[in-house]
Amino acid sequence: MTFVTTLDITGMTASEYRAILDRMGVEQNPEPGIYLHLTVPTDFGFRVIEIWDSKEGFEEFAERRMYPALRALRIERETIVTIRPLHNLFAPRLDELPGLVDALPGAPGVSGTTRR
Repeated sequence: MTFVTTLDITGMTASEYRAILDRMGVEQNPEPGIYLHLTVPTDFGFRVIEIWDSKEGFEEFAERRMYPALRALRIERETIVTIRPLHNLFAPRLDELPGLVDALPGAPGVSGTTRR
């Protein structure tokens, strides 16, 4: 069964988000079980939404890569994690998504200038 994880991270800054991704190296070496990663700035910080092939896949990733990166960077933020089964997916312009990545404020190689 496919799962959606949502991480609501209070007080996260754009530069912290970029530092975490860079530390984990997930853009160059993604986890085999992840299908999609989206990040949205919110009034409280950031919301990260991911689609995984299993709940256990996300949990193993978090223990092996995410939590060690957070500890190494000394980033501690209140985070609410939810993991739910995927109910539906609609992506009529899926083939266009790769072209959007380089223009996004949180893209690899972009400094932490995302507005919140």
